Amino acid sequence: MLELYVKDGCPYCRKQIEQLDQEGISYQLRNVSRDKAALKELRERYGAKIVPVLVEDGKVKSMGYQGMG
Repeated sequence: MLELYVKDGCPYCRKQIEQLDQEGISYQLRNVSRDKAALKELRERYGAKIVPVLVEDGKVKSMGYQGMG
């Protein structure tokens, strides 16, 4: 299962969501603006400072959207 970390108001997050939806790929949405545990996990476990972050099987698949974020 894919996990997608996003934050409110992020245009790159919105584009990543649109792309996954268009491709019919299912994912669990983790909003770091609303979920402090998700923010902590994103920073500590994955070392991410930008969003969107796409995680598959506990490994970062992509950070940012098409080089932006």
